[in-house]
Formats: sequence, structure tokens, C-alpha cells
Amino acid sequence: MASPAMKPINYDNDSWGWIMVGAVFVNCFVIMGQLKALGVLLIPMTDDFNSDLWLIGLVAVLYNVIQHCFAPVVGALSRLVGSRPMMVLGGLMNTLGIILASVSSTVSLFTVFVIGLSGIGTAFTWYVGFAVMASYFKDKYPLAIGIATMGIPLGVMAYGPMTQVLLDTYGWRGAMLIWGGISFHAVPCSVLVRRDPSSIAADTDRYQEVSVGDEERNNQEEGEAHVSDTSDCARGFPGHCEMAPSKCCLDFIAAFDFKLLADVRFVLLVIGHCTAAFSYSAWVVYMVSHGQFQGLNEVQASLLPTAFGVGNVIGKSVAPLLQQMGLKLSLIGLACVGSTIVSTSFVAGAFIRHFIGQLAITGLVGVGYAMLYQAVDVMIRFLSTDDRLLNILAWQGIFTGVAGALGGLLSGWIYEWTGSFTVSFFVYSGLVLLSIPIFITEAIYAKRSTR
Repeated sequence: MASPAMKPINYDNDSWGWIMVGAVFVNCFVIMGQLKALGVLLIPMTDDFNSDLWLIGLVAVLYNVIQHCFAPVVGALSRLVGSRPMMVLGGLMNTLGIILASVSSTVSLFTVFVIGLSGIGTAFTWYVGFAVMASYFKDKYPLAIGIATMGIPLGVMAYGPMTQVLLDTYGWRGAMLIWGGISFHAVPCSVLVRRDPSSIAADTDRYQEVSVGDEERNNQEEGEAHVSDTSDCARGFPGHCEMAPSKCCLDFIAAFDFKLLADVRFVLLVIGHCTAAFSYSAWVVYMVSHGQFQGLNEVQASLLPTAFGVGNVIGKSVAPLLQQMGLKLSLIGLACVGSTIVSTSFVAGAFIRHFIGQLAITGLVGVGYAMLYQAVDVMIRFLSTDDRLLNILAWQGIFTGVAGALGGLLSGWIYEWTGSFTVSFFVYSGLVLLSIPIFITEAIYAKRSTR
């Protein structure tokens, strides 16, 4: 329960918020860049370990998936211990995991280091970073999230060709060792954290009523919130948990915020997001391999992540550009357009073999995913109050993580059965298109619930 001591904060006007945007940008750059690097190194690692392509590919997919599956635990621990310690720990775990993976002698050790150490570490820096950044913004959140997530395509663009260069020069082990050192940049970025989002006082028993399409203009709190002191460790302050084991256990369970799972809008948005996430992880991991199977040489295939990154940057610029031009932003429309672009591109990508055509299709997939994910990010941001944001992101993450794992596993199996990823592309196309009626249903429900 919040104490009377209140410290008002003004959204969008704190310059430290933009520093956190930069910190999240670095985290996105490193984490998604590492995922792309694993994709580029997929075939050399398979040959070195004398293993199956689908097995090593699944390890790469699960590296990305585990951060989402571990997210609810991240949300709970961060409310108990604090945002900064968890982010610093995550940065150290990620760095150590990649470095140890580079000297692994077996597939089992490689799997433990990549998934169990590095993957879990990225969960802390990813989710806590986004929650801290979001707590600084309301009206400017679409711009902030757009800039921060630019690190995703730029990381993919940079890591793709650079990994190929490092692979040719030092081998896959040397390349991973270098990337492990670069991943340490997440640690100083984590030290910059000043705020625990879960400490922002609010009525956590209900959601804010936010109209669809105007989430970024949420003025219900008139640009202000209150940060309160509290003795409840579930409110995000470290060192305040009572020593009684039963009390600490109850606080830890309460920090998971299970009530979110009963909210209809949250469930619908998560389902829509999962239909896209089912294909996203597998697409990022197998992008280069698919290009090679379509007839591209190693150099040409390594440029596909660059095309994806360029398209992603373009897609992420749409929402902030429209906002800066003063145009009303329809988030549902943005999500539906993004889904359509991704679905159509997957079908086309199954047949196009020419290098230029592959670049164009890969770029369109990047545009579509950027528009779709950014729309969902903004809608999720304003589902409820700031103190629940980390839990919202975390629960969303575990479901999208499971969807991503299933998608990556299915893609690997289909390759083993058919010798190509063509069938996978058709499956992904249909699932991404399924998100459109789900988002429309959420919009209709939201309008009716606000009457």
C-alpha cells in the first residue's frame, strides 16, 4: 500500500527518458544482432559439431524464445529486487554465456551456455529496459519506442555481414568470442537505470479506459503520475521484503500479477501477436540459410539481413512520422497493414530465387513486421497503469516465446522432411494473416467496453 509520500513526475519532459531510449536501443542492437549472428553461423556450427541443421537451428531459436518464456519471472524478481540490479545481472549473464559458447566442445554445453545463460540474461535487459523506458513517456511514446527498437533492424544489418567477415577470418568460435565481448555494452547501459516502473502508484485492480487509435494521446492522467514509497516488496522496492518466509512467498506470487490473464483485451492482443511471433524467430534464424537453398551464394545470402534491416527501419518510421505530421494514428489499421505485407511477402518469397527479388521480398517482410510489432507495442503500453507494465510485457512475452519456439521447431522439421523451407512459408503466411480478424475483434470489444 502506498504511503502518503508522493513525488510527481511529468511524462515526456524528463531528459533522462531519452537516455533510457538510447540504453534500450543498445540492448536491442546487441540481443537481436546475436540472434542474427547465430543464424549466419548455423551451417559452420552444424559441420563442426557434426550435428543436424534443425538441432543447431533450434538452439538459436530457443536463445530468442527463452527470454520470452522467462519473462514472468523477470517481472516478479524486478518488483522484489529492483530494475537496475536485474538488468546488470542480465548483461553479465549474456556476455558470459556467449563467451563460454564459443569454446564449447559439445552440442550439450553449447546449448546450456546459449540458452540457459545468455538467453535468460537477455530476458532481464530486454523486458526491464522496455518497462523503464516506457515509464517516461505518454504522448511521445510512439516516437520513443520507434527510436529504441531501431536497434533491432540495425543490429541485424550490422551483425549479418560482419559475422560473415569474422567467420571467414577467425572461424565461428572466434566470431562468437568477439560478439561476446561486444555484448558487455549492455552492462553500462543497465547502470544508467534510475526508475522502477512498478513503484509508480496506481490503482492496480483495474485497467485504464483507453480508446483504440488514440493510445498515444492518453491524457487520463494529464501527463502526471506519482512515485510512492512503500514497504511492500511486491511494489518494486528492494530490501523491504519481510523476513517471514510465508510473507515473502506471498509477495513473490503477488508480483506475478496473474489478474492480467483474465483481461479480454490483453488476451486478444497477445493472441494476435502470437500469430506473427510464430514465424518471426524462425524467419530471422533461417533467413540466410533459406537464401542459400534458393540458389544465392554465401555473400549474397549474408546481405539478406541488411535488406530486412532497411525494411524494418522504414516500417518503424511510419508511426512516428505520422504523429509528427499531426495525423491521427490508427494502430489497428497499422497492425492490419503490417500483417498483410508480411503474409504476402512470405508467399512470394517461397518462389522468388533471383538475388534482387530475394532482397526486395526480405525488405518487405521487414517493413511489415515493423509496422505490426510497433502497433502492438503501443497498444500494449496503454492497456493499464505504469506499475503493471513490466508484468504486461512479461506475460505477453511468455506466450509469444512459446509461439516462436513452436514456429522454429516446425520450420526445422519441415526442412528435414522436404529439403526446403517453402512449405514453412505458406504456413507462416496463413498464420500472420489470421492476426487481422483478431485485432479487429479487440478493437470492437474495446469500443463497446468504453460505452
